[in-house]
Amino acid sequence: MAQRFDIHIQTLPIPEQINTFRFMSFGFKNTLGVKGFQQLINQWLKCLLTRRGSDPADLSYGTPFAALVGSTVPLEDARDVTVLAVDQCNEQVTRANRADVTLAPAERLASAEITDFVAQPSDPGFQVTVEIKNQAGELLAFNLPVHTATV
Repeated sequence: MAQRFDIHIQTLPIPEQINTFRFMSFGFKNTLGVKGFQQLINQWLKCLLTRRGSDPADLSYGTPFAALVGSTVPLEDARDVTVLAVDQCNEQVTRANRADVTLAPAERLASAEITDFVAQPSDPGFQVTVEIKNQAGELLAFNLPVHTATV
């Protein structure tokens, strides 16, 4: 059986992030095939950052997290929306993992949880740290980009 790979979502260089207001892309460099923990991270981030209802093939896919960008949600409520989005993302990724019996433990979600949420009213916006763990026991803590929200 052929090995399966996912497409690696690449972070854009900082100047391009500032100029385009995008932070990820499929390829300012050659597209890379990924598997293992990086495949799980990509799958999880794609789900979290996809606005619910925007996937015509599955209108229930995604979370409300992306809707926080430029929104008028107060920072106190942004935390609740973020917690809800992470929970919904975990459910969807876990469901997809159960449906695919060929995935290795490194490609299966064990947990993802918010470990830190810092409101930055002066920006306005917030920074959130998420810890994602796979079933092979690997762990990655990462900061999601600061999302601006008008208060």
